[in-house]
Amino acid sequence: MNGGGTTTGSANSSDEALQASDINVEPSASPSRRAVYEIVGGERRWRAHHLIEAADILCEVVKIDDNEMALQAIVENLARADIKPLEEARAFQAMIDRGWTVEQLAKDIGVQPTRIKARTALLNLDETIQKLVDSGAFPLGHANDLVDLPTADQVNIVRLFSSGKLKDWSSIKAAAQAVRDRIEQGGMFDDDRPESSKDDIAAMSRMEKTVERIIAAIAGGFKDGECIALKSVDPTKADKWADTLAAASRSIRSMESQLRQAHARSMLV
Repeated sequence: MNGGGTTTGSANSSDEALQASDINVEPSASPSRRAVYEIVGGERRWRAHHLIEAADILCEVVKIDDNEMALQAIVENLARADIKPLEEARAFQAMIDRGWTVEQLAKDIGVQPTRIKARTALLNLDETIQKLVDSGAFPLGHANDLVDLPTADQVNIVRLFSSGKLKDWSSIKAAAQAVRDRIEQGGMFDDDRPESSKDDIAAMSRMEKTVERIIAAIAGGFKDGECIALKSVDPTKADKWADTLAAASRSIRSMESQLRQAHARSMLV
């Protein structure tokens, strides 16, 4: 039952008051002479009735088993705006432990299976990181990239993020991938790269200057967010230009990813 409590009502509540509504209760065994009911759905509405000191509550008496009660509780919890990621993860996992498959649970509560898998994967995080995620101190999106890593590496990456050495999501992603690469290699990072020659260093310096000129040229083609370069581009060649820029963009993203991974490796060693 969501929130854990019981509500007791007089037998005089009668059939008129026990109408179908958003509040469902189940009869609960009690030695008392008064009828005792346990809320299985609608506890927030019940609390709202108490706040306004309402004398009567419309509800429906139902008889359900423990599995159905757990399902009702999780559906109600999912409707809360303030539900935390790990709270959701534990609720999903509890249902899976009861025998639900991910697919069946997704169907019964009306969510995508990918959401259930993503949430339950958070339970692989170190407990301290779980608390940081729930408090908002460590972004959920960042945490999703760490769920398959060894605990020590999870903690190390979060520590580097907290200290500012890993700055954003792309850095976290690169660090996580660097750990996976290390694991696939069967040990620590290999650092047997040949020493850079004078020609290599000179070529790298030229590339840096070229990249800086390209960035400056692209920036010069915009004013207040508008691509002013369009005014001087032949419309019949615009598509070809776009294809060229797309190819360059892919190369730049690949280079960025590899550079971030190199940086992450240097932080993790």
